[in-house]
Amino acid sequence: MSRERCLRALNGWFFGCLTATAVLDAIIIVVLTLLAPERSPKNIVDAMFITAVFFLPVTFFAICVLTAVPAVFLIWFGERLRTPAMVFYVGCGVVVGALFCALLFNDVGWLGAAFVLAGCPAGFVYWRLAGRYVGETY
Repeated sequence: MSRERCLRALNGWFFGCLTATAVLDAIIIVVLTLLAPERSPKNIVDAMFITAVFFLPVTFFAICVLTAVPAVFLIWFGERLRTPAMVFYVGCGVVVGALFCALLFNDVGWLGAAFVLAGCPAGFVYWRLAGRYVGETY
């Protein structure tokens, strides 16, 4: 793979991780808000603060660490197939999200839906930034 392709793939993976982090943390904010005894604007701001300070960095780090190896393999596989298909990359994001939910929590259940919901837009962002250019010559 050329240097430009590697940088594009790394950029796509990084922004895919940011996207997955944003989706998971948005889900955390909604859950914390719904579980609050009183649903007031102060509780919503408190939930956002707690998420931004504590959960966001941990979530981003965990997503980057956990998806690095599968992402390298799937990006390489997509390059070998020379497929710019959006469905391939979105599907890969969904599979990686469900896989890590199953590995981390030994169950896919309702928590798996959050990971799948995070993997789907992450795969889409990767496709928008890097996947759709696979197979093009420079």
